[in-house]
Amino acid sequence: MLRYLFISILFVLSVSAAAQSSRLSSMGSKLGVDTQGGSSRPANSDDDEERPVEPKITVIKDQGLSLGVDLAPVIMRFIKEEDTGIAFVGRYGVKNKWWANAEVGFQHTNYSNDNFDYKSNGTFIKIGLDYDIFQSEDFPVNDNIFVGFRYGYAWQMHESGRFLIVDDYWGEYKGSVDKTSVNSHILEAVFGIRCEMLRNLYMGWSFRARFLVASAHDNTLDPYSVPGYGSYDSKAGIGFTYTIEYQIPFNKLWKNKEK
Repeated sequence: MLRYLFISILFVLSVSAAAQSSRLSSMGSKLGVDTQGGSSRPANSDDDEERPVEPKITVIKDQGLSLGVDLAPVIMRFIKEEDTGIAFVGRYGVKNKWWANAEVGFQHTNYSNDNFDYKSNGTFIKIGLDYDIFQSEDFPVNDNIFVGFRYGYAWQMHESGRFLIVDDYWGEYKGSVDKTSVNSHILEAVFGIRCEMLRNLYMGWSFRARFLVASAHDNTLDPYSVPGYGSYDSKAGIGFTYTIEYQIPFNKLWKNKEK
């Protein structure tokens, strides 16, 4: 999967370089400069005065409903063995450059050490908006570089089958905590890249600045991990997603020339 992530990054960088080259070439022709290394001519020549103004080209990208899977929880399984989960994503192009997003996922946590056992089963849902900041006059280009935000709500049932508290004065205390519910609220700032690898098939990744806004639970037992967020002890953190999506286009990509 890391290979595909690397390919997607290179793909977007190459498209950006091509777009920049195209803009420089266009600018050079308007200024009377040969960008291929030839001679230059005065910008105010008679030929320039007679040449009609070229129309501005606007590329409208394919928009539609995208459905896919986020493989980040599967990848994180190799880093944090106590967490097992899966997440699904959906996005809809509400307007050119704007995308509405929804994510839903499930997470099971099973953690144990010498003094503590912890189990949790939960789900989360996130909604938000993305704005596409990647502009290009190349046709067709369906790739996206986007910024956005998410609001998330997580619900889980957790328990501790065994805990041991050691105190020098009171001695040892053993006990357990029955299942109780936890409700958490999350905010995320998003930056990501999304590339069309094959027609209507997209791969992408995003980095998330995550903030745990609130968490309601029984004070007897704090959550060890919050679904869709991470460690409860960290009120702010960094996360990522790696998605594969199929998009059902409701309108095909087209070019619009404006005077």
